[in-house]
Amino acid sequence: MKHEKIAKRYVQSLVDLLDDASLGNACELFNVISTAFDDSKFLQIMNSNDILVDVKTTLILEMVKSVESQEINNFIKLLGENGRLSLIPAVAKELTREIASLKRVYNGRIYATGPMDQASIDTIATDLGKKMGATISLQYLPSDTDGVRVEVDGLNVEIDFSKNRLNAQMIEHILKAI
Repeated sequence: MKHEKIAKRYVQSLVDLLDDASLGNACELFNVISTAFDDSKFLQIMNSNDILVDVKTTLILEMVKSVESQEINNFIKLLGENGRLSLIPAVAKELTREIASLKRVYNGRIYATGPMDQASIDTIATDLGKKMGATISLQYLPSDTDGVRVEVDGLNVEIDFSKNRLNAQMIEHILKAI
């Protein structure tokens, strides 16, 4: 959580600095760099106190050398100077979120007990997108819950249709009517 807050501040500076196309390219670049952090040897180098920060910064700069972007190079140097190179995966994640928010394009998941056809999933995504003023794509994931649950990242939306909950509400409504 703390890394996300710090990464958010750094990402905001990128958003303010770069145009839309450059921001998209930077997002792809940081997502690629962040995959290096999944490698145990690379992580060992980045976490080592025996290796100078300048060497770590140079290593990252070599990874982005082909991009030839002074803004990205300066950003990485800034991360290095502040001892924040380990934030690169969080920066990649936050940058992806920020771009989705700016474009109002979101991904989500739909959980259900039985299989759902793609047409139904697309209809739910389209209808929910209209309600939220965004473009939403949903991925189906099987679940053992009794009903349907939809989660959309970045919008903080979670919708749950449970058979048990629906039955309880119907009983409550009938009892109130009596």
